[in-house]
Amino acid sequence: MELDTQSILLGAILIDDRLAPYALPDLSVEHFRPELQDTFAAVQGFWEATGKLDVLQIISRYPMQKETVLACVQLCENECVRLTSDRVEEWTRAILENAAKDRFQQYAMQAVGASVSYSDLPDLYQQMGEALNLNAEKSDFKSVGELLDDYIRELDKKPQYIRTGLSKLDENLHLVPGNYFIIGGRPSAGKTALSLQIAAGMAKQGHRVCYFSLETDPATLEARLIANQLYAPLSAVKNKTLSMNELDRLAEMKRWTLFIRSAAGKNVAWMKAQALRMNAEIIFVDYLQLIHERSGGDRYSAITAISIALHELAQTTGILVVALAQLNRNAARAEPSNADLRESGQIEQDADAILLLSADGSTYFSCLSKNKEGRVGKVNLDFEKTTQRFTCIVGND
Repeated sequence: MELDTQSILLGAILIDDRLAPYALPDLSVEHFRPELQDTFAAVQGFWEATGKLDVLQIISRYPMQKETVLACVQLCENECVRLTSDRVEEWTRAILENAAKDRFQQYAMQAVGASVSYSDLPDLYQQMGEALNLNAEKSDFKSVGELLDDYIRELDKKPQYIRTGLSKLDENLHLVPGNYFIIGGRPSAGKTALSLQIAAGMAKQGHRVCYFSLETDPATLEARLIANQLYAPLSAVKNKTLSMNELDRLAEMKRWTLFIRSAAGKNVAWMKAQALRMNAEIIFVDYLQLIHERSGGDRYSAITAISIALHELAQTTGILVVALAQLNRNAARAEPSNADLRESGQIEQDADAILLLSADGSTYFSCLSKNKEGRVGKVNLDFEKTTQRFTCIVGND
């Protein structure tokens, strides 16, 4: 018999209201089946009004809910389980997941309906992706006192930044979930090579990474990635002249949670849906200006809308978004700046951090030009085009 998680959860927090904070802030009426919605609303309303849960007082205030309230308490007691915060969080998660699946199924049924036109599908795709997002923004405000309590509770936890694998970059670039990081550069400056190397480094750390390519096919990207990881000439990878020893070293790559997919002609809503489907923690977009978005305005307006959409994707899902961007051509003749980001100033405004790349013959330039959580300035990196690999220059600060 399937566990009635919704009723048992309500019973649990009614039995021990110290467990209520581990469930009520994340749940709302629509997460419950119709016959429990009024009961949940009564319990939540009483909690918000008094800061406690008392079965007798709730029944007195909401007499119509007496039978259901007592049934929930009895059902929870019958389960004979030890009530803990971890168990309540587990039940809450199960309720959220089931509600998300129900919403997704509703949108899927709508998508195949006869009344839906082809032009409606991108919006439905986005809604389906959002339906699966369990990290959607909370509607409740938090007082300064609550935020302070959160900070104090986390004092013993060392910040867990998402590292790029390049020490000179990680010294100042403190990436966290939900950030929007731009890697800008001219063609052949190494944007794709750097992004592949960083994506591989993040996958090695155990993160689930999705790489969306709008310009290069996955097989070509894989060849670059192999050269990068083996420190082998790209020509040897393409000509398939690697040694058996080098081929043996590729076995480790099969364990990485790095997924590459062509996204040519796709929009941000599609990428969001795919990222949520893959449970991605990090996504790479190569590159921003090639994203297809319906827009009735000019190119500037279109790129502005794309940057806003990527920023919102990061903020609403908690996914770290790393987007590559082209620089204007005049950036090739001098050290680039944020003003060189092509076709929209919105990219600079939205980004949490921006790394700019430039190459002029044997001279290579890389700079953190925006960094909300650390220092800005030159980053001592070098690029070996033969092996498609970036390295840190030591002792040249």
